[in-house]
Amino acid sequence: MATLLTGAGYIGATLLRRLAERGGAAAPVVVLDNFFCTSRAQIEAALPAGTQLIEGDVANPAVVARAFDTLGDHGEIVVYHLAAQPSAAVAAREPGLTEHSNLVGARILLEEAHARGARVVFGGSARVYGDELVGQTVDEDTPYGKVGDLSHLSKIYVEQLARMIGVPFVSVRLGVTYGLSPIMKANPAFMTVPNLFCQRAANGDALQILEDRPLAFIHVADAADALILAGERMSSEWTVVNAAPQVATIGQVARTVQELAEGRGTRRAPRRHLLAVRILGAASSEATFGITSRLDCHGFTPNYELRNGLGDVLDYFLAMR
Repeated sequence: MATLLTGAGYIGATLLRRLAERGGAAAPVVVLDNFFCTSRAQIEAALPAGTQLIEGDVANPAVVARAFDTLGDHGEIVVYHLAAQPSAAVAAREPGLTEHSNLVGARILLEEAHARGARVVFGGSARVYGDELVGQTVDEDTPYGKVGDLSHLSKIYVEQLARMIGVPFVSVRLGVTYGLSPIMKANPAFMTVPNLFCQRAANGDALQILEDRPLAFIHVADAADALILAGERMSSEWTVVNAAPQVATIGQVARTVQELAEGRGTRRAPRRHLLAVRILGAASSEATFGITSRLDCHGFTPNYELRNGLGDVLDYFLAMR
């Protein structure tokens, strides 16, 4: 089937690689990106052979129509909609920017997909269940919770807008992503906590914990697999699925990075050069909720957890020193 990807950044680049590895018929793949938080050079370097790149704004109807037109007449179309402003800090500082990309852009994309008869796989977030989950098991029937920032609130908007428009749609509610991708972020504003902790550990900086609360996580490669599987196996109508296989507190993430970093220092350098990592703030609480997924019934088996997925990230940032 023909594929349109909006947003070829951290998750999108891994998704493209997974799709290329699967092979199959030579259907067209088109990528739409505006290079807001990922440079053109990074994206071009990560594109598999034959992928067509279109520069433009997902909130521009003419640009979105051109992206669909570039796919040509190849029957079934699947759209992986990942284009969004992801940072809660940026959303607080520039709410208009987040509204433009996450709300207006989503509406334009969904309306065009509906007109073209395309299916949409959306990069949703497990954060739609709220930030106050305590002692419960979350499944796809759990109601929306209290969301504390515009970037994650927009995920709820997109899900409900797709239901209203009537486009075939599945929201893959991803956990916080981490791990090594063909496109790595180095700007803290656009980095997730696990990757940011690895960067700070590699630089010899302390890991600062401002709020030691539990979050759901997923490795970026597992996230890409979940998106592809959801697009292939889930209903052609409106549905949501969780893809957030591990729950840990921010303190547990910090301790994991600390242990991985110190282990590498021991193996790679004389004792006087050990990679010591300090943790500032509370880091003793334990995860207090669980999360299940309908994807499990369709064969989804994550290959990573924080401990075996963050070592590559740490090595990446150590090599950059």
